[in-house]
Amino acid sequence: MSRRQKIRFAVIPVAVAFCVFSFWWPQVNVIATLLLLYITLEYVLANQENLDLFRHQLERQEKVFLHYDLICRNGPLYLQVANLGISNFLLTAIHVRTQDLAKFNYSIHQVVQSGKSQEISLPRDACANHPLSVDLEIVLDFVGLDARGETDPRCFNIGMGLDNIPYKATEGLNGLWAVSCPRCNFGGMLFMSLTNLTTFAEAEARKRQLVAELGNSCPNHQSEWLMGMADVDARQERQAR
Repeated sequence: MSRRQKIRFAVIPVAVAFCVFSFWWPQVNVIATLLLLYITLEYVLANQENLDLFRHQLERQEKVFLHYDLICRNGPLYLQVANLGISNFLLTAIHVRTQDLAKFNYSIHQVVQSGKSQEISLPRDACANHPLSVDLEIVLDFVGLDARGETDPRCFNIGMGLDNIPYKATEGLNGLWAVSCPRCNFGGMLFMSLTNLTTFAEAEARKRQLVAELGNSCPNHQSEWLMGMADVDARQERQAR
């Protein structure tokens, strides 16, 4: 029920009371009084709706709506950031995590105007020393008219060439997440399945479960989340192309 309807329902008992009083005090001009009250009520409600609409427009104007993608152009990496809101915003930082939990923080000062997009160069040091490919998680810090915050994390896979230079960027997790048995330290050829994973938080939770299962099943090293060697070879072959 809207606020306007609630106020109207509250006025009904008042109108009924005036009608009852008119039986004892006929000199009360009930009709004129009710008409005056109704006109006043409609005026108040109309102005209240206009104020609510104006307040909603101001709140929406102050919100930050952005979308970003990671693109690769034969080596250089760029964040393409689009402003989908009404007001401009300022990007202040880029936070990058790799699948081996290394962290890279970059300070920036880039204004993105309403309805436009900006390309921001992303240093390649986060991709260094990762053969074939690496998964990245990216979060952006922003400042709006009356808002300061950060984006939800997004994950991208960077395909690496033989010369350790990125050659493609795709959304999602597609790297090789190596694991080791906590009891015998066997590793190197054990990799985690990324099936149905979309975030680093999900991947880290599965990795903890996988490591625990490897320790419990040592020396057989069995787990439903362990990637088969055929899948590993197929993925390495696709990434090497």
